[in-house]
Amino acid sequence: MNKVWKLSILVIGLLAVVGLQVFAASPIKITFNTLFHEADAQAMQKIIDNFNATHTDVQVELTQGGWTQYYAQMKLAVMAGNAPQLGICHANKLVEMADYLTPLDNSPVGNILQMAGFNPDDYVSANWKAGELNGHHYLIPLDTHGWGLWYNKDIFKAAGLDPNNPPQNLADFINACDKIKVAGYYAFHPAEDAAPRKLRRAWYVFYWQMGGQLFDKNYTHATFNNPKGLLALQFLVDIFHDFGWNKPGSNGYDQFAAGKLGMLVAGNWYYGTAVSSGVNWGYAPMPNFFGIPYTWGNSHQLAIPLQPKGTPKAVYLAAAEVIKYISEHSHIWTMYGGHITAYKSEATNPELLASDYWTKSGKWLNEMAQKGLVHFPINNPHGSELEQAIQAQIQLAVNGQITPQEALNKAEADCNKILQGK
Repeated sequence: MNKVWKLSILVIGLLAVVGLQVFAASPIKITFNTLFHEADAQAMQKIIDNFNATHTDVQVELTQGGWTQYYAQMKLAVMAGNAPQLGICHANKLVEMADYLTPLDNSPVGNILQMAGFNPDDYVSANWKAGELNGHHYLIPLDTHGWGLWYNKDIFKAAGLDPNNPPQNLADFINACDKIKVAGYYAFHPAEDAAPRKLRRAWYVFYWQMGGQLFDKNYTHATFNNPKGLLALQFLVDIFHDFGWNKPGSNGYDQFAAGKLGMLVAGNWYYGTAVSSGVNWGYAPMPNFFGIPYTWGNSHQLAIPLQPKGTPKAVYLAAAEVIKYISEHSHIWTMYGGHITAYKSEATNPELLASDYWTKSGKWLNEMAQKGLVHFPINNPHGSELEQAIQAQIQLAVNGQITPQEALNKAEADCNKILQGK
């Protein structure tokens, strides 16, 4: 009997060890849902693939895309109790998304920032501060991104323009566009693929460059229905009508990639498409159309959405581990996605500084950011509604369905109703 008991104890012990080994070998699964697509989606996939290949304790399932409904879907996922463990939040969306995000300094399991060893000094100060709201910190900055000017050097040559000297003021810009038009090409597209939100951004740029403000400081009413706002919108409309530099509803992305467009205003994420198109292209900062050479831009930031009650501490720390890894390898994000990393040491990564992306376009976007010329959009709890109200009227004006003044009148009225809760 003594031998039997000894054997039983040995078997039980072995089973326990095997059980522990199985448990220990089971990684924590982190679901990471982003709104990225095209080049930036590929860049994030590279980073996450590297993470998964070098970690056994945590594995990340990455799902991407769905830009237009991303925030609404995130809210619904939180309310349904099945939110991903990681997500993305634009800096200007924090004010309307904070109730659906985990305050990292005051989470259900404690101060994640301290436990995971995040150091604010490792990040660009303005980007780090953009993640703060009402005394708490919700976001870890990933980047600064924005629009610049892409131009076709071969078309410049055909039009008698200097391919190494793109226009940077209004007079030179108009001259260049007219010459490109005469040479038989589309001259200019101010808004990527002309989606409504892109047309709105183009109007923002022209208006901001005049020193215009969209709303009063406390967001009680719209302040854009004025001579500056009208001039900015008239200029946008004239690009597609009176100037004849392009056609309403045209897709600047496709025109440029096909070698039919002289100049395109587009984001840094267009880099991969520009390279693969075979076009002999150049890149320059946003031209100074109207006074201050602002460009439209924003910052992607990493967030932990609100998790179901009882979510283990290990899951929160695993999500934080993934965020830190992304930050510490974000030169990949910049090289392949085009967005300028917010992690200071990665901005000087030798591989990045020697890359074609940096030397051909990235350094110019970085220069705009360093000079404070990347202007962030609306930052209000009703931001999405306000943007929708504005872009609906901008699109109608660009398509020639209403006048610019009618568009501003209607957008102003709709925005004021939203702000006044009517």
